Amino acid sequence: MNNQQYIAGVDGGGTKCKAVVFDENGEPAGEGISGPANVARIGKEALPAIIRSVLLALRNAGVAVNENDAAVLAKCHVSAGLAGATVKEAAELLSQWKHPFASFRFTSDLHTALVGAHGGENGAVLVAGTGSCAAALCGNDCIQYGGHGFNIGDKGSGAWFGREAVRHTLEALDGVLPVSLLSEAVCAHFSADTTREFVNKLNYAQPAEFAGAAGLVFDCAENGDVYASDIVRSGTDYLSSIARIAMEKSQGKLVLSGGLAGTIRPFLPEDIRAKIIEAKYGPEWGAVHVRPD
Repeated sequence: MNNQQYIAGVDGGGTKCKAVVFDENGEPAGEGISGPANVARIGKEALPAIIRSVLLALRNAGVAVNENDAAVLAKCHVSAGLAGATVKEAAELLSQWKHPFASFRFTSDLHTALVGAHGGENGAVLVAGTGSCAAALCGNDCIQYGGHGFNIGDKGSGAWFGREAVRHTLEALDGVLPVSLLSEAVCAHFSADTTREFVNKLNYAQPAEFAGAAGLVFDCAENGDVYASDIVRSGTDYLSSIARIAMEKSQGKLVLSGGLAGTIRPFLPEDIRAKIIEAKYGPEWGAVHVRPD
């Protein structure tokens, strides 16, 4: 890359932060992945992850860059879609951040996922990753359904599936429910055999830790565990409902996004599956192409 000004799009979520550097033709030239960047949940701890992902993307794009290379970062224009960016405290933190870049703008990761998925055209997205939600892109407006964070929302997310599995396991260990394939799998996953051990391990756990157990729910459901099947049904019914609302609002097709997208797809109703298309571009492209308000 000969141009000394660099353009980077960032997608920061609850599990990882990914940056893509684009060349002068708008094509991806390099990407970098760092740690979590849900700014509403981890606050200023998300900021180094943004910088780190951009540095790695620049390096993988062939730019000679050292760790925390201020001179190169000062030539990089960064647009970011970040989980939690619309929460008041998070937005204030980002607005006041003395970042090292030539410029920095941000919006929600949902907004950038929508713009990227549909190439800037109207459409809907259903996100099922560490968190969950659906959204409709109508012009430049991003209208969200569901989500609302791990503590009070995010039903059907990886974190929600994992937490429901843990709750079931605690009831099984207490004798309220019989021991099941799911409860045994959860005990093995967390290396815990008593309720006290679970409390000690998970009382202050982050969503990503619960999301790591989400796959167990689907595996156990496929192997006939009725409790796992009930959890899967509850979560995917909810995801189907918000997906329908988003599609009706946007009058467009649906793109699935997030680490659980492939896992949940077979459990969605046929009328929804029939309207699913592949994303045109990634959220990093979307971050760069979000139109200013």
